[in-house]
Amino acid sequence: MSEEVKFKSVLIKSLKILGIIYCITAVSFAAIIYFANTLDRPYHKRQIPAEITPWLK
Repeated sequence: MSEEVKFKSVLIKSLKILGIIYCITAVSFAAIIYFANTLDRPYHKRQIPAEITPWLK
């Protein structure tokens, strides 16, 4: 095999692996956010008053 063919096969394999990692990360993030929104108190996402954090307005 020539160097160019080896490079292309390695590049394709690397992009596939990175794509799989990206998909797993996105799905995991969405699942964690969904699960966090379904939790009851006191484990729900807390609301921070605007007076305490003016930069969040």
